[in-house]
Amino acid sequence: MPDLPKRFPESLLKDFALTEDEFIGGKVTVFQPAKGYRAGIDAVLLAATVEMKSGAKILDLGSGVGTAGLCLMGREPQAKVTALELQPVLFQIAQKNRDVNHLHDRWSLVNGDLLRLPDDLALGSFDQVICNPPFMPKGSSHASPDPIKLLANHEGEATLRDWMLAALKLVKQKGAVTIIHRADRLDEILSVFREKKAGAIEVCPLWPYEGQPAKRVIVRARRGISKPMMISAGHKLHKTDGSYTDVIDGALRRGGALPL
Repeated sequence: MPDLPKRFPESLLKDFALTEDEFIGGKVTVFQPAKGYRAGIDAVLLAATVEMKSGAKILDLGSGVGTAGLCLMGREPQAKVTALELQPVLFQIAQKNRDVNHLHDRWSLVNGDLLRLPDDLALGSFDQVICNPPFMPKGSSHASPDPIKLLANHEGEATLRDWMLAALKLVKQKGAVTIIHRADRLDEILSVFREKKAGAIEVCPLWPYEGQPAKRVIVRARRGISKPMMISAGHKLHKTDGSYTDVIDGALRRGGALPL
C-alpha cells in the first residue's frame, strides 16, 4: 500500500527537537518529540497483545510516531503493519522511524483522517486493528498548551466512539479490534461494540499494584461474532517495590507477548 502524497513541506521537522530511544530491549529505535507528545508504555503493551498469524494484515489506527507498530514488528519478524496518522509532524517522524529501522517492505504509512478514511484503506480489509485513542474527552481540563500533545491526549473532532467505529469499519468479519484505554471509559467502549454486533469481547484490566483499582483496560472484540464477554484476571503492572512484574517487564523490555 503506497503512502499518500505528502501535503506538508519536507522541512517540517527542521529545528524540531527529537530524542532517539530504544524500545523492547533495543529491537527497535523510536524517534519522538523531545517535549510534548511522548510514547508511553500503553503503546508497547498494546502491541504485545497481538496474536500474529501468517499473512495477517494489521492496522495501527492513529499511530503517532509509530511506537505500537514498531514494537509489534520488532517482536514478530514476519509482521506487516499499516499505520494511519492524522498529524503531519508525527507522520513525518514515523517516516524517519521507518527509515532507521529498515522497514520499508513491512510498514505502510498513510497520512489521513479516521473521520474521512483515505481510499488507500479498504473497508473490511484488515485482520486486526489496534488503537490507543486519546484518553481525555474533548473540553476536559488540564489541556496541554502543546498542540501535538493536546491532540494525542485529548479528543479533537474525533471522539472515542468515532475511533471505534472507524476500527470496526476497517476490520474484516470475525477480525479483531483491540483498544487500550482508561478503565473509567469501559462502559463507552462496550456500548459501541454491542451496538455494532462485535462480540467475543475480552476485557483485561491493568492493575497498578496488588489491591488497587485498574486505571487502564485492554479490550478486544471480534466483528460479527456473538460469543459472550469474558473478563480476564488481568495483569499487575508493579511489584510492591515499584519494579515491573515479570510479565509486564518481559513485554516492555524484551518484546514478550502479553496474553489477555
